[in-house]
Amino acid sequence: MRFSFSGGRRLIAALAVGASVLAAGCGSALGGDSGAGGAPDANHTLTLALSRQFTGVNPHNGGSPDSDGSVKATVYEALTALDPNGQVQPRLATSWTNPTPLEWRFTLREGVSFSDGTPLTAREVAWNFGELLDPATKSQLGAQLKIYTESVSAEGANVVVFHLKLPAIDLPSRLWNFYITTQRFWDTGNRNTQALGTGPYVLNSIDLENGAELTANPAYWGTKPAFEHVKYRVLPSEAARVSAVQTGEVDIALNLDPLSLDQFSGNKTYHSTLSDSSWVQVISINTNKGGPLADVRVRQALNYAIDKKSIISGLLKGAVSPLQGQVLAPPFYEPNPSVGAYDYNPDKARALLAEAGHSGDVVLDLDIPSGTYAAGTAIGQAVAQQAAAVGIKIRISETPFPAWLARQNGPSDQAADLVYIGWGGYYKNGWTIFDPFTGKSRYPQSNITDPVFDDLINRLQAATDPATARDLADQATARYHDQAETVFLWPGTFSALVRDGLTWTPRTTRYLYAQEVGRA
Repeated sequence: MRFSFSGGRRLIAALAVGASVLAAGCGSALGGDSGAGGAPDANHTLTLALSRQFTGVNPHNGGSPDSDGSVKATVYEALTALDPNGQVQPRLATSWTNPTPLEWRFTLREGVSFSDGTPLTAREVAWNFGELLDPATKSQLGAQLKIYTESVSAEGANVVVFHLKLPAIDLPSRLWNFYITTQRFWDTGNRNTQALGTGPYVLNSIDLENGAELTANPAYWGTKPAFEHVKYRVLPSEAARVSAVQTGEVDIALNLDPLSLDQFSGNKTYHSTLSDSSWVQVISINTNKGGPLADVRVRQALNYAIDKKSIISGLLKGAVSPLQGQVLAPPFYEPNPSVGAYDYNPDKARALLAEAGHSGDVVLDLDIPSGTYAAGTAIGQAVAQQAAAVGIKIRISETPFPAWLARQNGPSDQAADLVYIGWGGYYKNGWTIFDPFTGKSRYPQSNITDPVFDDLINRLQAATDPATARDLADQATARYHDQAETVFLWPGTFSALVRDGLTWTPRTTRYLYAQEVGRA
């Protein structure tokens, strides 16, 4: 195993020792039929461990898969859904048509009601989208919708009509997480801590810092879930998630450091999974603050300074490969073949910094959302060590997810210079994947201003045929690569520990939906 960053071996060794200590401290719960052993019985409460604190369950806000996004999709439903392979499927709508480039018509499923007995109607659905389109609405989902949607109307009891400003040939796929509630609940309920949907579960209670409890919805129109009762537990630290598995307190835990999985080899109660995901990991660059990062040569230097292969080998068990200099990666996207990776080249990094007039004076803040990404802390340390070798000092901070999100969604001059973050596509060739990297977005990755790139994305998302869309996507990836608007790292890793006796297929999008967990 090769490490090119100073202190790399000590970093790996420290992680390995930490994992061994945890295993030794709780080994009795793993050894046989006692403690955590045995398949879940009929009355078992399914307990699922997530790594991020919740920001709320408002159905009109986006949601992280490591956090409230997984909970929302147990309570709420949208017009469409995406299967684990990223293919769009009917949900509250059973069919749809696109009679003209600027009109889509969705036919609703009959016999569906909200968990309080309110029937699902086209009027309720249209109201939800009207609220999202309201100029006063500040949600990320609403910001996306307003770009290409003029209005949404009800036609009779069960047809919803989208009137578009721009063509959207993939509109059914885009709508998978625009969750539907009732206007009455919206006006009278607490949208962040209460929920009213048509989904397979009902939210009983939620503690934004610690977790949520749910019960199967007796009025659900679809397949009854395998477990009557579900708990989502928020365990932001790696040690807490490992300990919860070792003591048998959870059934599935996500986002374990790959090096921690070794201690569970041969375990009789849990099995581990480690794979790449449809997400990509990047270091988002805040160019709007000005300073050194406003110079493309400094941004390019950062890309050349990072030895992605060594970090992947040392901290991610070789589970992924470096990105090809773009934010597109399989399984849902084919990268642009004409765009190549930024190779590890510290000499070139130093030369670019010198050309830009910098010699050891670049100091940047890197923010890592705590408990979010596998080996996130160690990766941040490795990046800082490698950047220091070319004359860039990086100061690392770790922030709990809600506070981190609030900071990043605020003014650019108050956001971090750099953010270690993941973002991904949910379905094949869904070109909204570029949204978080544009100046039009409210996402944390969007502290950049590049009108050329934004124009390419606007035209891409309004393309009316796949060939034109692909050509514009290639132009956009080339532009983003050359401007080095981010540090391109690797596809995200997705790890999990799963209790034996459960059936569950990990989604490459990393969402953990309780209704998708069954008994073997």
